[in-house]
Amino acid sequence: MDFLRRWTGVAILVLLALLSLSKGLKLWALGTQVDGDGIGIYFFLIEITDLLPAERIPSYAVGFFILSLVALIISIVMIRENLVKVDTSQ
Repeated sequence: MDFLRRWTGVAILVLLALLSLSKGLKLWALGTQVDGDGIGIYFFLIEITDLLPAERIPSYAVGFFILSLVALIISIVMIRENLVKVDTSQ
């Protein structure tokens, strides 16, 4: 059961990294060209902000890039740790 729990954590972190990278790329591509005063930001069906001013969109994109990088680094460390545990248990 511990084996399954460890690898499920890795899968969730990799998924978080990919989704946050995708969100960051979409926001970066959008830039500051929006209709009206700003846009709403949603992530995992959770509203982060309902009216983000256009000039702050790039900073949110960078935040999503940082989140994806951190999640990816943690998942790599967990993969390494999981593989070491598998090698020592045999």
